[in-house]
Amino acid sequence: MRRRWFAPLAVAVLVLLGAAYAYLQAPVLWFIRLDPPTIPVSQNDERILVIAPHPDDDVLAAGGTMAEAEVRGASVLVVYLTSGDANQAGKRLITMTPFLSASSFRALGQRRQKEAILALRRLGLPPEDAIFLNYPDFGLIDLITRHWSASSPYRSRFTRQSATYSRVAFDSGAAYCGENVLSDLVAIIEAYRPTAVYVPHPSDTHPDHRAGYYFAVLAIQTALADDPGAAPHEVQCYLTHASQRPWPTPRGVGVTRRLDFPPALLNLDRWESVPLQAWSVREKLDAIRAHFSQWWASGSTLASFARSNEVFMVVSVEPYAAVPHWPEAQAPGSV
Repeated sequence: MRRRWFAPLAVAVLVLLGAAYAYLQAPVLWFIRLDPPTIPVSQNDERILVIAPHPDDDVLAAGGTMAEAEVRGASVLVVYLTSGDANQAGKRLITMTPFLSASSFRALGQRRQKEAILALRRLGLPPEDAIFLNYPDFGLIDLITRHWSASSPYRSRFTRQSATYSRVAFDSGAAYCGENVLSDLVAIIEAYRPTAVYVPHPSDTHPDHRAGYYFAVLAIQTALADDPGAAPHEVQCYLTHASQRPWPTPRGVGVTRRLDFPPALLNLDRWESVPLQAWSVREKLDAIRAHFSQWWASGSTLASFARSNEVFMVVSVEPYAAVPHWPEAQAPGSV
């Protein structure tokens, strides 16, 4: 009889501990103010742009790189394509309810935006270094394949929105469609004029990440066609979801360990390893932990990205080059 109740009791205790952890952190987020975004105009010789499908992808992939760039005086700008509002585990923790209401998913999106700001602060970056586009989490693929035009907007099955709903969205009220994502990114790139761009890897197993690569590269191609000096002709691709699991290994905190290249992609791509200083690795781990809604359920996996180096694949980008190979669609709006 006792054994039968042990497992449910243990699960209940873990859930309560996770909820307590999340709510103890909540007051930290109350004091974070989200303001409408502006594209920073920088005269720095080094301007880094990080394009992240969700809040936390930026610090997982390039947190150390961003921290060290800030210390040497470079400008850093992070663009979040979505607000991460489709994460069901995070929603249940934040709202303490199993019901999947649209309002609770929108509340999660607002919270994850604040977590992103807190994470950037832990890297030494101000809130002005973040821009939230607020397009649909787990819907970016659909914006490419079936909802390219504003005449046929996508409707999120999580938030029940068909347009950007956050008051701090870059284009508040913009329809969920591919052409709007592309337009936003082109406007940001042409105004910010980055000297280095970090984008998701095209072979990432998460569909939002593959879509993020497509949007980012197409935006850079478009900007370069308008102005050859608007962006670099190379981008750094980062991977956070690998087909060969587990990766990274080993799981858990290990800031002195080395992050290896993804084995399945090692012979296919041009990879570079960027060593990090010990202090920036510690700041990166602190920034990862700022994403409370994700850490409570996946802390061991997230912590495994805080290593003594970061790895990126280098991809050449040319204006008006052929559209990157895309398995889900032949061209924008083709399906």
